[in-house]
Amino acid sequence: MSSKTTNVTKCFRYRLLPIVLGIPLLPIGLFVYGWTAEYKVHWIVPIIFTGFSGAGLIFSFIYMIDAFTTYAASALAATSVIRSIVGGCLPIAGLPLYSALGYGWGNSLLGFIAIVVSIAPLLFWRYGETLRKKYDVQFD
Repeated sequence: MSSKTTNVTKCFRYRLLPIVLGIPLLPIGLFVYGWTAEYKVHWIVPIIFTGFSGAGLIFSFIYMIDAFTTYAASALAATSVIRSIVGGCLPIAGLPLYSALGYGWGNSLLGFIAIVVSIAPLLFWRYGETLRKKYDVQFD
C-alpha cells in the first residue's frame, strides 16, 4: 500500500472520529430523559440529558461539515430540510406514542432506534477501508 493510500485511509477514518465519539450521547440522552421524566425526578435532570442528546446531534453536524468539505452548506441544508420534515410529522406520532408507552418507554423506543442508527459510523470506522477498496471509489 502506498503512503498516499495510507494517508487517504487515515484521513477518511479520522473524519469519522467526531461522530463515533459523539453519537452515543444521543441514545444516552434519550434514555435518561425519558425515565427521569417518567419517574418525575427533579426537572433539571431531564433538562441536562436533553443537552446530551443535543451534543450528540452537534457531533453529527461536525462530521457532516468535515466529510462534505466543499459541499458542507448543501449537506447541512439537506439535513435541515429532513429535520424540519421529521419535526413537523413527529407531533402526529408523538402524542399516540407517549399516550401508549409513557415517557420512559416512548423515549426508550427512540433511544433503541438511535442505537441501531449509531451502529453505522462504527461499521464505517471498522470496514471503511475494505469498502473503499472493494468499490474503487475515487475522492479528490
